[in-house]
Amino acid sequence: MYDFKIYDEPFACGYINSGSDSIYISTGAGYIEAAKAAKIKFDGETGFPSFDFGMMACTTTFDCGQTPALWLLDKKANDYPEFADDYRFIAEKMKPLDMGAHMWSEFSRNEIDIILSHSGWGGTWGGHAVPDLIDFARFGTDGIREKILLNMKNTDGAQDFYQGLLLTLDAIDILGEKIYLSAKEGYEASGNPKLLRTMEAFRSCPRRSARTFTEAALVYVMIFTLDGIDSPGHFDLFMIDYWRNTPYNEARELLEDMWIFFHQTRTWNLCISGSDENWNDLTNELTYEILDVARKYKYQTPNLTMRCHRNTPEKLLRDATDTIALGMGLPVLYNDEVVCPALEKMGIPPSDSHRYVMNGCNQIDIQGRSHMGLEDGEVNLALALSYAIFGGYNIMENKQIGANTPPAEELDTYEKFTEALKTQIMHITDAVCSMANKCQLIRGKYSANPIRSMTIAGCIEKGLDYKNRGPLYGHGQILCEGIADCADSVANIKKYVYEEKRYSLAQVRDALLSDYDGQKKMLLTFKNSGLNFGNDNDYADSIAVEIVNFYNSYLLTKPTERGGFYSGGCSPFDRAAANGAAAGPLPNGKRRGEHIFADSIGATPGKDTKGPTALLSSCLKYDHTLPASGFILNLKFQRSVFDTEAGKSNFISLVRSYFERGGQQLSVSVVNREDLVDALEHPEDHRDLIVRVGGFSAYFVDLTRELQENIISRTYY
Repeated sequence: MYDFKIYDEPFACGYINSGSDSIYISTGAGYIEAAKAAKIKFDGETGFPSFDFGMMACTTTFDCGQTPALWLLDKKANDYPEFADDYRFIAEKMKPLDMGAHMWSEFSRNEIDIILSHSGWGGTWGGHAVPDLIDFARFGTDGIREKILLNMKNTDGAQDFYQGLLLTLDAIDILGEKIYLSAKEGYEASGNPKLLRTMEAFRSCPRRSARTFTEAALVYVMIFTLDGIDSPGHFDLFMIDYWRNTPYNEARELLEDMWIFFHQTRTWNLCISGSDENWNDLTNELTYEILDVARKYKYQTPNLTMRCHRNTPEKLLRDATDTIALGMGLPVLYNDEVVCPALEKMGIPPSDSHRYVMNGCNQIDIQGRSHMGLEDGEVNLALALSYAIFGGYNIMENKQIGANTPPAEELDTYEKFTEALKTQIMHITDAVCSMANKCQLIRGKYSANPIRSMTIAGCIEKGLDYKNRGPLYGHGQILCEGIADCADSVANIKKYVYEEKRYSLAQVRDALLSDYDGQKKMLLTFKNSGLNFGNDNDYADSIAVEIVNFYNSYLLTKPTERGGFYSGGCSPFDRAAANGAAAGPLPNGKRRGEHIFADSIGATPGKDTKGPTALLSSCLKYDHTLPASGFILNLKFQRSVFDTEAGKSNFISLVRSYFERGGQQLSVSVVNREDLVDALEHPEDHRDLIVRVGGFSAYFVDLTRELQENIISRTYY
């Protein structure tokens, strides 16, 4: 056992001194030392406890497991030479957990080029999940401990895994006791009623089951914080029994405090409403309270999403519309009638498909059942199009990155051209899936995730970690971007190269290579062709549908290392502008350096000129049951649309029509373009201006200039 002189890295010290070669036992031992050393603080506004868990150089986050910050250890060694030996010893012992180093060493040169060129990426972050963290309130640590001990007797070869879970439970009990004592001390000194409620809750929790909304909320916040602050999931369902067992005023105060906490911590995705497998509506009184709290505080976070279906109450849709009208971009609307069949195509039964929730921006997961909604990677379809024209050569990076397809001179038919495009899409997709699978293997080997392994079904039963094929469902999700930019470009090539023969593909290639220098006529032809996806134009729309359905269908043939298959989606996050610039000149009239790029499954910004009904009609031509990862459509409305009851009713009719005809998702921004333009020059006057970005809401003035311009260029209805 190493004799550490330092006190600021208790987790790492406990991990190293566990005396075990098992990452599970070592992690549990690290948590115990961190819990013993934890310093408890209470938020001045909510009264919720927070804690310095002593994991500065070895950080547990929801996506990374235990990841050593080697740079920080090196800095500490230099800053505190008297303790340098300790910090360097920790770095040496924890270095094998540096998953980033393992991942990049496994990638091929072409895979790295694909990432650096913005052609795609795969597996380089651990992603989101939605565990049933409420189980710590439902059963208490004693109940979870009983479940572990029972399975420990019946499962061979997993004793280290189970022992690690038990050690982590001990650490949670230690932390709970420290919260109780700190709250008691604080209450006795100040008389703060919020400290009293914390003291009373932790008098017996988290060891025993919670009884009230107050107890459940405080235990949940504690475990949610330990888990790294991710996505609560179906909050109104798993908290409703506690809500009903608590006086309204007490429960409402806790709900508002939780909303503030979720906002302060940038909590990701909270889900409300939905249906069960028999299409019974799951809306309850807490659903409406959550919408009311969202309207009261007008935060852009947490990312609030609402599930809709054939039996969604009209009252709920009106409450949601009133909330959307305030301009937070929330709630985002999902359609059970499409998402559930998409999940069922993946082999998930209706009893579980109807348990789906959203995590992160808008990825889809099965709460407490899966590790699949984590955004394993992304493919830039616009760059695939460029590679088809240039035989796989990236003109922005000046190197071969795509597949070796025939040169433009040999693509003398439209069929040959589209075959080259599909080859390039498959090449990038194969690389992205390869990278994602390599990373899945590495995380399964080096990452211990005890809290999630205790709260996602399958892990305890199998004796396998959440990152190591433990959950019931291990599918993956690879997103795509630049759909409309790719489709509009192909439409121009089809019409002007292969049908009208106005240009040869070689001439188009040369024009792109020169950034349309001396080719103003071609540039204007492409820019003003009107062959743009999003206007209910079958010529352009059919091309987009062929590309997207091909991509989504191809993904379903690609297995994950987690024991499932990949599916598609579209959620550009904040990457649209950067990925657009990386795509270079395109045959839709885009020039080098321009960053206007499609932000969802809809039109290239500003190219949908026929109104929202035409845009929705175009988007409905996709098969929305192929992608199971959030197939988002961003819509922008002027505030005046929601100023009257008639306007709100028309909006609800639009939503119902889109969902009844097979649309999967809608994200709505309510903002005036004039306000956005003014905010560019006078940000100090618009600090509270919120917009939807790729799949999340953000304050407009906090975005990059390129992303701000991308958002302003989008069509407003």
